Amino acid sequence: MPSKTFFLRASLWGALFFVLEARAQNWLDPQWLKVVHYDHSFSGYNSEADDVGFFTSPDGKHHPDKELVAFIKAVEENDPDEKKNARCRFPARLRWLKKFRSLPEQTVECKNLDAFRKRLSGRSLSVVFSSYYMGNPGSAFGHTLIRIGKESLAEKNTNATSTELLDTGINYGALTNGANPVIFALGGLSGLFYGNYNAIPYYYKVREYNDSEARDLWSYQLNLTQDEIDFVVDHIWEMGHTKFQYFFLTENCSYHVLTILEAARPSLNLRRHLPRLYTIPAETLKALAKEKLIVGTTFRASQSTLFYHHLEGLSAPEKEEVYDLVFNQKVPPEHSPELSAKIYDAGLSLFDFKHADDVLKGDEKTLTLKRPILIGRSKIPQRSPKPDFTYKFKDAPHLGHGQRRLGYTLKEFDGKRFTELEWKFAFHDLLDQSTSYPPKTTIDVMKASVYSDGKVFHIREAVLVDVISLGSWDKFNKVGAWKVKLGQTQTRFERKMLTTQGVSGGYGISKGFGIFTPYAMIHGEGSYVSEYLSKMKLGIGTDTGILFDFTEQLKFLSALEWRIHPWNETRFFNELRFSRDKFGGGLFMHDYLIDGAKDMGGRVFFYF
Repeated sequence: MPSKTFFLRASLWGALFFVLEARAQNWLDPQWLKVVHYDHSFSGYNSEADDVGFFTSPDGKHHPDKELVAFIKAVEENDPDEKKNARCRFPARLRWLKKFRSLPEQTVECKNLDAFRKRLSGRSLSVVFSSYYMGNPGSAFGHTLIRIGKESLAEKNTNATSTELLDTGINYGALTNGANPVIFALGGLSGLFYGNYNAIPYYYKVREYNDSEARDLWSYQLNLTQDEIDFVVDHIWEMGHTKFQYFFLTENCSYHVLTILEAARPSLNLRRHLPRLYTIPAETLKALAKEKLIVGTTFRASQSTLFYHHLEGLSAPEKEEVYDLVFNQKVPPEHSPELSAKIYDAGLSLFDFKHADDVLKGDEKTLTLKRPILIGRSKIPQRSPKPDFTYKFKDAPHLGHGQRRLGYTLKEFDGKRFTELEWKFAFHDLLDQSTSYPPKTTIDVMKASVYSDGKVFHIREAVLVDVISLGSWDKFNKVGAWKVKLGQTQTRFERKMLTTQGVSGGYGISKGFGIFTPYAMIHGEGSYVSEYLSKMKLGIGTDTGILFDFTEQLKFLSALEWRIHPWNETRFFNELRFSRDKFGGGLFMHDYLIDGAKDMGGRVFFYF
């Protein structure tokens, strides 16, 4: 009877033979697995693509070996119908296959594919980051897309009149069918929607992001070879309108940008640099930097950024003249040519900022209002200097602090000492270092903290999402302050801390005055108090406070929260924090004014 050792050796030899056979057939080649978007787990292989048209084998979604066999057969058959011909449908896979075997001569002309290649004329490739946009939950983390350039990197660096607007944008987005922001947020978190790729003229994306949504655009130029760029173009073609299940926090726009790059250069492993549970656009930029793919960065200012740039250096009366010029059609008084040019330039950028959509559409009524400003500017013999945004590069989105945070707190509450641990998945709050992040904003996702007196642990907070935006309300742009919070927190009742689960939100006004920003919001909430009271808690109140930005690293917040629900609750909150790159720390004090309980101490944070 064969021994156990014999069976073990036989099993090992069998496994080795299987691997060698698989490699001989090439279906385990990394580029093949990446170009068909396979993931591997204990249960086997699974392609992230969810369209049967993406595969040549009925079993192709879960079997890369069968998909390769079917693809080779389809290539050798050389179907005379261009739409069915595997060489015309899957040119990137064909490029890969030619590295391993000789193929029969191509007899079918792939006219549509050739036209696509000609339209893109890819000679460079950049990843574009569209800055954080608080007007849409799906864009609060920013957005990334690929830009296929018609000029090489050398030409872009030497040509003063770049053809950037003639480039092609490769965008991946969710197919929401016009779902409202709430449905989009819930569906995006649960995988309810599908997403796909689209190749569209880049100037359309500039219109959408740069002009309509007033978002700055950062272009990260990558050091890909011409063969790799050609591979990306062919891979985009063969994905066509293939659907992929869309997950807002994981398999989103940024994730799929990385999968395209990995398919073109299989030695890359960009996704290993990402956190396991989520993918945020800024993190993908850091992954590009870690793999040394970035060779240059350019900045395209939004209409909003351009306007406020023109506004700098003007006095209060001169800013009033800009306002009257645009909104009251009032001609400014006579100044020096230099100052008059500044006022008119600011007026034109303000007009384009406030009427972006109508200007782009060529609305005649809007253009009629703009015409006198253009005529007035044309009469001033002073050339407008090119705006210098060099200072912006210290805030490039890939330079920000880590988006995960681990915190330790030592505090005294109501006469007792406690320790507290906090973990946050993503990604920024009002008191964090503001370099590279939207200023005066909190966007916290999946945050939890527990505290203990040395005997018992209590959950203080378990928050799914917490967003605060202190918009800057001024004469030119009336942006309100707002907040929303969903999850489990604590409330104070009869000298007890009670657990409450629910949602709260508020809206109001905030305005910046140099280093400090006061704000005031009306607050509303609906939650369930699961301890002691076991009842719903519906209430209203107010939130007021002042945020001090002493520097980008040193901040102080003083706030008063007043609530009316089945009982009254008032909390006075102060926190001073210093944070820089990978760590931070600060002091805090909460005073529950109704019963006099105080919560004070110090905390340290580490960013990852």
